[in-house]
Amino acid sequence: MQQTKASLRKWALVVAFSWGIGIVLRLMNLRVEHVSYKIIYFGDVMVSLKGIFPMDLRYPGIEIKVELIVLRAYLSQMEKGVNSVCENYIMEEEKTFKDAEYYEYQHVYNIAEDELPRIIRMPFVVSIYALFENSVERLLDYAKIKENNELSLKDINGRSPLSKQNKYMKHVLGYDYQFSSAIMNKINNISKVRNYVAHANGNISNISKEKIIELEKIADEVVGLTVDPKFIDISYDYLIHSMETIESTLKDLMNYMESKYGIGQTVRN
Repeated sequence: MQQTKASLRKWALVVAFSWGIGIVLRLMNLRVEHVSYKIIYFGDVMVSLKGIFPMDLRYPGIEIKVELIVLRAYLSQMEKGVNSVCENYIMEEEKTFKDAEYYEYQHVYNIAEDELPRIIRMPFVVSIYALFENSVERLLDYAKIKENNELSLKDINGRSPLSKQNKYMKHVLGYDYQFSSAIMNKINNISKVRNYVAHANGNISNISKEKIIELEKIADEVVGLTVDPKFIDISYDYLIHSMETIESTLKDLMNYMESKYGIGQTVRN
């Protein structure tokens, strides 16, 4: 009886959440035109929720798929927000320096072109990586229950979170699934960039030469990441590529688990 009530509560939460996306995104000025339990429209972009509600309501992929939709929608509108903030900043500062010579307020344009976009974009790296790390942990906790296993992910040692996750999937869960070395390298690099953003606000002026060399190596491997003497500069392209990496990796794992446990197979159009 308690499990039935919990399942109903979770189902109600997910349905309410899908409707609530519209309200949240309207507050963020993301031009949501219509939300239903199957389809979300972001302006001219249609996002299907078909298949997002599998029958096992304990499965965390329900919430994870919605979170991916919301994060992707926010990212798609980020540059419009950046441009709006920069334009408003310039407008207000030009009023302040109304009668001044250009050289006296030239810094305003430097801040609008370089500093404001960097400050706005940086925290999204933290959000992207946090979604990945938390999602994998929730998925593997669910797998632990399904496999009736006493060992959890936190009981496993590894050189990195992904190596721990691979060891857990292979040796504890018996999964025929692993994160590839290429994916591990990409996500480990996102994690390193995330750490510099979270712990130093992207300021690298005081870190060791070895760590700067490591960051420069990462920047050479990816699109849109620049390392200058003082700061990491994160472009919109870097965020897009990072989001695509995280999203595709999570979807691959969820597809494997859904196939293995028969999740969502009774969902009809």
